[in-house]
Amino acid sequence: MSNPNKILFASSTKNLAFVRDFIESKASGFGFDERSINQIILSVDEACTNIIKHAHHYDEKKHIEMEIKFDKDQIIIIMNYKGKGFDPNDIKNPDMKEYFSKFKVGGLGVPIMKKFMNKIEYVHNNSEENSLTLFKSLQS
Repeated sequence: MSNPNKILFASSTKNLAFVRDFIESKASGFGFDERSINQIILSVDEACTNIIKHAHHYDEKKHIEMEIKFDKDQIIIIMNYKGKGFDPNDIKNPDMKEYFSKFKVGGLGVPIMKKFMNKIEYVHNNSEENSLTLFKSLQS
């Protein structure tokens, strides 16, 4: 029996529109407002882009499995993937004044995820298996 809250997709930025629609429908059905839904979508989009780029090196033969769970008053988005591990909690937020003064581009995905989500958990199970989980409370 298939799980309507779980998807598996090829590791390609071409699939991000499908992922955004999936997140929007689930978060909307759970009762999140439009602002929170957009924050969740942006955070998941950034997480998936990082996996596609850094863990999978744009290899479309690799996959990301995503599952959405609802627990009490929060949405939990779990992304399982194989490849190089990366814990977003290890990244410090950039000094934005310095960031803009040096005309930097990119590198803000993790700070965006940290700002918009209530919690981020990363688990590196073995040499290749990773799990990234994003939590967002209805009341945030």
